[in-house]
Amino acid sequence: MPYRILITQDIKKQIGDLPGNMRTIARQAIANLANNPRPSQSKELAGHPEHYRMHISNKYRLVSRVFENENLIEVEYIGVESPGLYKSLGLDRPD
Repeated sequence: MPYRILITQDIKKQIGDLPGNMRTIARQAIANLANNPRPSQSKELAGHPEHYRMHISNKYRLVSRVFENENLIEVEYIGVESPGLYKSLGLDRPD
């Protein structure tokens, strides 16, 4: 059964702010999560179960959270990976 994907208005704005070709790539990467919420190129974030990051290009990242019991994926960030990105999302590595 495919997962539902939750995309907030903030995420829609993040997608809209991407360069033209990256918008298409980002939308496809998000759509693919419905059938494969943990693709092989994704990695679970240390200390944050159910949170995954995926490189969608050399400098762009997609961060999502999988709610297994609800068959739901929440996209939490899509955009440039910058220093402090994961900390700003509250997903920095534990000490």
